[in-house]
This record gives sequence, structure tokens and C-alpha cells, in this order.
Amino acid sequence: MSMCKALGQILFVSLAFFVVNSASAQNSPTIIDPPEQVFGEATGEPLVAEWMVTNATDVSLTIYVERHFVQTVEPFNYPYVAGGEGAYERFCWGGTCFPYGTDSSPGPLALTLAPGDTTGYNAIDQEEWLIADYYPNGIAGLTAIEYCFIPTGQGMEEYCHTVLYCADVEDCVVGIEQQRRVEIQHFAPNPVVGLAGLAYSTPQGGNLVFMDLTGRAVKTIVLNCGHGVLWINGSEFAPGVYLYALERDGVLSHARKLVIEH
Repeated sequence: MSMCKALGQILFVSLAFFVVNSASAQNSPTIIDPPEQVFGEATGEPLVAEWMVTNATDVSLTIYVERHFVQTVEPFNYPYVAGGEGAYERFCWGGTCFPYGTDSSPGPLALTLAPGDTTGYNAIDQEEWLIADYYPNGIAGLTAIEYCFIPTGQGMEEYCHTVLYCADVEDCVVGIEQQRRVEIQHFAPNPVVGLAGLAYSTPQGGNLVFMDLTGRAVKTIVLNCGHGVLWINGSEFAPGVYLYALERDGVLSHARKLVIEH
């Protein structure tokens, strides 16, 4: 067994223990009956996943959502271009459906839940629970997308759930190398002024690719297998908004947003 594989197995066990215990200790949002797999036809209607979220803590939680790609079909339309080739997606949270390819719900549209409250219909009959639409757009295969529910500035843990979208696929299982053993965190601080650091765990290694909003790669940094901290200097980038993602074997995943300020 290679060292990279051994590290991957240890990391997977550690992450599983953390997720289970953060939920059981009620230190995070609690999701209700989320789907594990959604099946459909590549040329048919969108594949839809939806579930509710409850606040089982004893304090109010203001929650926003981030969407991360774990595994995608090829081609995949991201960053999203209207009329572009490939599968694409969007999600809705707090009664608002965001544009295709949106990485996270905007802070002003975070949803606040009092202790014991569960998402449902708001005062104007809009659905407030998580609704995710996956559009195969004629591309058969498996796409795995992770949704993270993140309390804002309250000392609570996030809670993440991965859904497998299976378009004309019977054996719908994420490849072992793509399972949630990979962790690409956020750069801090963000926006970046000067130096910023990012913690990562990549048992099989890979590249961290920085892209502008057109999808053009502007910088690539090699990540060795294992875990560590990557530092960048914002002065190496022009001011603006960028995306960064893990690239392995030509596939991008775990995309995040980065803002550079001078």
C-alpha cells in the first residue's frame, strides 16, 4: 500500500468521526432525510434533490449554503456559460433560486432559524428548504455535489451532505479516489490583502488551479499528497474575483471563490 493511500484511509476515518460527532452533539445545523442518490435520464427533466434543515441547538442560527463539486461528468458547464456544452446545476435556499453555477448563497440571503425551527414555507408561501436542480443536458454519467450548511460567526460547526446525481447510470457509486477524503478549505483572510493561507488534505495529490470568471487558468500550484497549508501573496494577482479548484486527472472539484484586493 502506498503512503498516499495509507494517508487517505486515515484521513477518511478522521473526517467521518468528525461529521458524525458534530451532528450528534447538536453543534451544527441538522438536515432532515436528505437524498443520497437521485436517478433520471440524461435527456429528460432535471434531477431534483430537496430536504429540510432544522435548528436543534439552543441558540438562533443564521445559515448560508456552499456548493462544492466532488465528482463531475465531462463536459461540465462550469463556470456556467448560457447555452454552453455540458451538464450544469443550481440550488435554491431561503426561498431564492440562485443563478446557474453559483458557489454559495449570498450573506444577505442567509436564513435565520430560531431554536427548534425547521425550514418550510415562509410568509409569502415561498419554499425555504434546500432545493437543488441538476441538468444532465444530454450527458450521461455520475455527478457528486456536496452542500454545506454554514452558521455565520456563531462558533458552530458546518454540516455537509453529498448527493449523487445519476443520469442514465445504474451502478451509481462515487469512485474511491473521489470520496470525501479530500479537503480544500477556504483561504483566510478572504478578501486577500497580502498573504493568505489555505489548509488542504489531498491523499492522492493534485493541482490547485486559479481561474478568472471566464474559466481561464491564471495560476497553478502543485499539491503534494498528504495535508498541509498553502500560502499565496495577493500581490501576484490582479485585483478582482477568482475561482480556485482542485484538479486531478483533468477533472476540477472543490471549487471556491477568492477575492483579491490591493
